[in-house]
Amino acid sequence: MTQICWNLLDLPDDALFFIFQYLSLADLCRLAIICRRLYTLINLDHVWYRSALRFTNISLRRSPISLKERCRIARNWELKHYKQRSLVRYRVSQLPWIFRDDDQLWVTQGSFVNGYRVRADGIINKLPTCVLKGHGEDACRFRKRENIVVSGGSDGSIYAWDIESKRKRFVGKSAHAKATCAVDFSPPSFGHLIVSGSKDQTVKLWRMKTDHYDDVDLEWVHSSNCCPLQVLDHRDRVWCVGFSKDYSRFATGTAGITTEGPLFVWDASSCQMIASFGDVYQHGAGILDLDFETRDLLLTAGYDTFIRMWDLRSNKCVLTFEEPFDSAIYCFLSIGKYGIVAGTYRCGMVRLWDKRHVKPVQVRGRQPQP
Repeated sequence: MTQICWNLLDLPDDALFFIFQYLSLADLCRLAIICRRLYTLINLDHVWYRSALRFTNISLRRSPISLKERCRIARNWELKHYKQRSLVRYRVSQLPWIFRDDDQLWVTQGSFVNGYRVRADGIINKLPTCVLKGHGEDACRFRKRENIVVSGGSDGSIYAWDIESKRKRFVGKSAHAKATCAVDFSPPSFGHLIVSGSKDQTVKLWRMKTDHYDDVDLEWVHSSNCCPLQVLDHRDRVWCVGFSKDYSRFATGTAGITTEGPLFVWDASSCQMIASFGDVYQHGAGILDLDFETRDLLLTAGYDTFIRMWDLRSNKCVLTFEEPFDSAIYCFLSIGKYGIVAGTYRCGMVRLWDKRHVKPVQVRGRQPQP
């Protein structure tokens, strides 16, 4: 009787995909170097999807970087196999606001908002490829969506630029009486609104211009005051603002020195208050950063050393993450489904949180100077 010897490569692709589910990351990498067919199959994103779910520092959104490469980077990060280097250096001490998209890193540097190209290997160019000018003093915060950047300055100004043409879409040289601490905006299909918060204790709504300003328009704008669509008096310094994912509402965070609390949610069309949260906050526990996860889930962080998740359907706090060293949380970023990266004031410390756990997963930071 003749014995039939089966080879792994005789199996169809579906059977191989089923086998791949039970292999470790190291086994998959070893198997990929056997032949061209296995290399092609193993490099498909859906093979690495299950492995990627266990990493909290991986975003499953579409990216030019393959899911296999993202798993490799996440594994090296987990094992602390990485190199530290300064991507952008400053000659003077600054607290910049940064934003990273697929191919550019945007950084506030003085009164400019600079864009640096990020190469495919992750290296960032030393010289900016895009420089957005306009503010008379330091740029505080900015927001980028599609090809539009909106920025607020410490001189109370607000500017919006079209990145492709580098021309201004909105000019508010004296939009606020004091520093514009936070801005956000909606795309053209949702009204092209700009919401801004300032130390002058007001939140203002503006309409962005659908086309560019020419030189005549700029002379008129600089010599007159732009008229906001709505002014909301908060009787407290406003540190952060943000639209929801569907742009039907926006939230504002203040310094928390009034009895009304530091967090408010507003309807974008009527500018009527939907909810306010002040019961869980002590006096002075201001909100420094906020972001909508969904239309009804809101993340906040600030001086009270907590990251909180609010459910706007019940107006209750459903999740809390406490900073272990009692440090104010300046900013955070929600990554994928479970990850949160938070930056604190203590020695440039950055913490990675998993929403499924109470304690932080990883900590990275600069060593304090003696």
